[in-house]
Amino acid sequence: MLRTIRYFSSSSVSKVNYGFIGLGQMGQHMARHIYDKLENDKLYVYDVSQDATNTFIQSVTSSNSANSGKINQLSSISDFIKSGDEQLDYIITMVPEGKHVKAVIEELVSVTKKGSPSKKTTFLDSSTIDIPTSIEIHKYVKSEIPEFDFVDAPVSGGVAGAKKGTLSFMLSRADDESITSELRSLLNKMAKNIFPCGSNHGTGLAAKLSNNYLLAVTNLAVADSFQLAKSFGLDLHKYAKLVSVSTGKSWASVDNCPIPDVYSDIPSNNGYKGGFVTKLTRKDLVLATASAAKNGRFLYLGDIGKFWYDKACEEESIASRDLAVLYEWLEGIDEEKGNALLKEHK
Repeated sequence: MLRTIRYFSSSSVSKVNYGFIGLGQMGQHMARHIYDKLENDKLYVYDVSQDATNTFIQSVTSSNSANSGKINQLSSISDFIKSGDEQLDYIITMVPEGKHVKAVIEELVSVTKKGSPSKKTTFLDSSTIDIPTSIEIHKYVKSEIPEFDFVDAPVSGGVAGAKKGTLSFMLSRADDESITSELRSLLNKMAKNIFPCGSNHGTGLAAKLSNNYLLAVTNLAVADSFQLAKSFGLDLHKYAKLVSVSTGKSWASVDNCPIPDVYSDIPSNNGYKGGFVTKLTRKDLVLATASAAKNGRFLYLGDIGKFWYDKACEEESIASRDLAVLYEWLEGIDEEKGNALLKEHK
């Protein structure tokens, strides 16, 4: 039987304790922004990779030693409930797939129920997962601990946006007024934009998948366009600048330009390392097309887009690098090979 949660009166100095699970390409930067902006708060972090956690702790405390006493490295998921000085107000998850989110939340809820929670904890999931799994987890949390909440809050902006703290959050919230000041304060530490996408759980993910479907197919078109320009003998640096002020402009052609040394701080400058890797772009495209099918929506470029990402991801050197590397991959596909692959698709 659940114990009733007691809500204590707030003190004059606001103190909010945060947890962050998943310190990968995106999560490490998101958690760093929270750490840097801690005031009277504390941050607890964990990653399944001990090395990733150690590296993160060393990095943030060396660059900002003033907050070193406000961060705690945990060794397990259950420690978020058992080892904190106080119950956490928010626990953010940034993990690869729905099965990982589900496992994390189930463990957190199970351990919480064995204790006596004194206030509400909100689980904020910024992973990109399938909508049905997210809805299932939301219902699970509400059925086990009704006072707690599980919110889908995926992000857009890529690794560059995570580094700069300029991400866009998409939340299953009806409007701006339904986002509490505490939650807004947390999101503002990491983001430039906060978009409430609807009152029903899953609307944040619906917006994210729609956006990443657009990213995936646009990225293909950008790679194809630059290879076309190259075949014409154009100077690709000049062509990239032309595109940046023309009708073909997109995030994939400018902010994540596939041509090295056109702009600073982009993955193509570093052999397409870092950034949003191709296999994760493929994952989001698969989620978007599957969700569309369940929703009775035909995606004109969904099937063919998935085909090309499937082919690209057969090569690990492509799958594990930033999605702009598709420009490099297309270099090896001439007309004969391309037509042969299309026949295979049909």
